[in-house]
Amino acid sequence: MPLIKRQEADAAGTTAREMRRTADLLNALARVKPSARQKARARAHPEMERIARRFAAINGSLAKGVKAGSVTRAQLRSIGRNFAAIGRELQK
Repeated sequence: MPLIKRQEADAAGTTAREMRRTADLLNALARVKPSARQKARARAHPEMERIARRFAAINGSLAKGVKAGSVTRAQLRSIGRNFAAIGRELQK
């Protein structure tokens, strides 16, 4: 399904802009140096690795859609499942 309607294309552009902003904020968070107190209480977050893999899967589906000129319903469902899984990981 190509994004035929103007509002679909606008929504996709807005979503892309907000996702870039999220990526910038995650990069900034990754560069933050924890205080000594934070280091003492720190624990590993394996969820972040699983989330990164899900985003890689989403990006793979989107890249195929760009190459083909549209995304299929199956690709959209896959993207939706990956976003749902990201949500579950973030709730942990």
